Amino acid sequence: MMPGQIPDPSVTAGSLPSLGPLAGISATTLTDQLKYADLCSLGAMLSPLHLLGKLGKRHLPIKAEKDEEEERRKRRREKNKVAAARCRNKKKERTEYLQRESERLEMMNSELKAQIEELKHERQQLILMLNRHRPTCIVRTDSVKTPESETNPLLEQLEAK
Repeated sequence: MMPGQIPDPSVTAGSLPSLGPLAGISATTLTDQLKYADLCSLGAMLSPLHLLGKLGKRHLPIKAEKDEEEERRKRRREKNKVAAARCRNKKKERTEYLQRESERLEMMNSELKAQIEELKHERQQLILMLNRHRPTCIVRTDSVKTPESETNPLLEQLEAK
């Protein structure tokens, strides 16, 4: 047989002249054993091949490693739970603060609107008093503007609302 040639499985080791003591072992078994022996003798060359062969196999962790991993998971979950609760509390406090601020501003707005109405009413009363006083007033000049003829853009804006 030539090197690199595939052996015939029907040939036994006993039929080969140089393999007398191995009689009865099939050539494929003998070839496999020789290949294994060659691989074992290679040493440093075996390591990468050996590792490549184990890539598909799953490493089974030791019980201590499993316990450690489980403990880390528990701690991580607990920290996450605390952080989530803290986040919910901050969000709730912020919402409550914004609600209070909104109510305060609405109250202030309504107070200011009431004050505007009061001032409008007071202005009307003063204009009415001035108009009643005008006929009896000694100092009369046509050059003095009356409150009715004055224009105030801010007041006009407020009256328009």
